[in-house]
Amino acid sequence: MVDTVLGDGLVYEDSMPLGWSVAPPPASAELARLNADNLQLLGAEASLEEARVHEGLKDESPALVHELQRLEFKLNILLRLTADLAVQHSPLPPRQAVRLAARGLEWVGVSSPKVGESGLALLYINPALPQPLRLTCTCVGERVHDGQRVAQLRFEGLSEAVVDGLERVIFRHHRRLIAGAKIATN
Repeated sequence: MVDTVLGDGLVYEDSMPLGWSVAPPPASAELARLNADNLQLLGAEASLEEARVHEGLKDESPALVHELQRLEFKLNILLRLTADLAVQHSPLPPRQAVRLAARGLEWVGVSSPKVGESGLALLYINPALPQPLRLTCTCVGERVHDGQRVAQLRFEGLSEAVVDGLERVIFRHHRRLIAGAKIATN
């Protein structure tokens, strides 16, 4: 069942805050709103991950580039502080071992959904953003790995834009792993 849930593309493995609520499949208007919210969150996450400085600015105005980087650093600190305050008022769900793909995820642990359950997975992909991706899904299978139950959840009703955003998150994570491995071997 792994191949049908995670597919054959890249997979993001990590421990992330992850929650679950059993719910019927959402109506089309609610699903459209979930997709719009998820797309906005994925865009925000991408903007935090990538520092974008136009190549022309690097040569023309190093002082401007330095100032932009300084402002970006300050904004990141403010975001982190805001996220910490938000978490104090509304704690995140516990961290769970997760294997994330663009069309589904595997959730390791006893608190994971049972086969056949449909609901909403609340996945916090970036600690600086205390808002979750709200992913409608169905638990379509399970397996045992290292003596632990692994629930296999297939996403339902994701727009292609959200799938593309998830693929980008997964790719950025994969790229960081490769860069870290290269640094470790040098």
